[in-house]
Amino acid sequence: MKRILIIGSNGSGKSTFSFALEEILGLPLVHIDQIYWRDAWEVTPQEEFRQLVLQEAQKDCWIIEGNHIRTLCDRLAFADTLFWFEFAPIVCLWGILCREFRFRGKARPDMPEGCISRLEISFLRYAWSFNRKNRVRIQEALSAAPHVKVIRFTCRRQVEQYIQRLQEETHAQL
Repeated sequence: MKRILIIGSNGSGKSTFSFALEEILGLPLVHIDQIYWRDAWEVTPQEEFRQLVLQEAQKDCWIIEGNHIRTLCDRLAFADTLFWFEFAPIVCLWGILCREFRFRGKARPDMPEGCISRLEISFLRYAWSFNRKNRVRIQEALSAAPHVKVIRFTCRRQVEQYIQRLQEETHAQL
């Protein structure tokens, strides 16, 4: 695993997982939201965003965390592993609410500094419908990238067990 993608609904725990992978594997971590968003929630123009994502994807090794489905095929072309967080919508909404409580009034570590955490009903609706709206597009993109190993999580316990197993394997190699 040298080029890792992490995707899934907002609130599923992608960022937390990516920080753990970064620590265990020592790979550089890229949060796609830090490319997409500029200071104060200004969006990076689409073509510039795509070029910046491609620049990151062409590097030798990385962990790229985040969705932005329209660049998924670009990233998959370079990836060797994809972690797909496909949790029930209610679990993701709970994750969003917990995260909002934790970061209320400040920027999260996976966001640009000027993007102060905020909770909007449209964001909650997006998270609620993420799997239903994106599952087919993700599966189609993955079928066009057979070289990518896919690891799918459907609950937080699977994520915790995976991280624990990876830590044990890494420590055993030392």
